[in-house]
Amino acid sequence: MIRSMRAAGASISDVSAALGISVNTVKSHCRRERQSGGLCKHCGVPLVQVPGGRNKTFCSDKCRHTWWNKHRDQMKRRAFYTVTCAGCGRDFESYGNRSRKYCSHPCYVRSRWPDS
Repeated sequence: MIRSMRAAGASISDVSAALGISVNTVKSHCRRERQSGGLCKHCGVPLVQVPGGRNKTFCSDKCRHTWWNKHRDQMKRRAFYTVTCAGCGRDFESYGNRSRKYCSHPCYVRSRWPDS
C-alpha cells in the first residue's frame, strides 16, 4: 500500500494517516526501498542500481519522457534570460541561452535578408 500510494504522489504524512501507522515507519519503509534499488517513478518497476553510479529514478527513457511530460509543473526552470531582439528590438525571454539574438526565426530571416 505504501508503495502504491507514494507512486500516486501521496506524501509520507498522507500515507501514514491513511494507513494508521507511524510517520517514521513509512519513512523507514521508503528509505529501505530506495536503498534496495527503488521503483520507477512512472511505472513502478523495481530498479537495478549500478554500484558507483548515479541512482536511477526511471527504468527507461520512455518512462522518463512520459513522466516529465505529465509533470511539467514540477520542473525547476531557473535559466531564464531577458534579451533584446536584434531584428525587431523587442524584449523576449530566452531559456538556457543567454547569447540568443532573435526572438523568432521569421525575425531572423527578415533581419538577415531584408529584400526577401
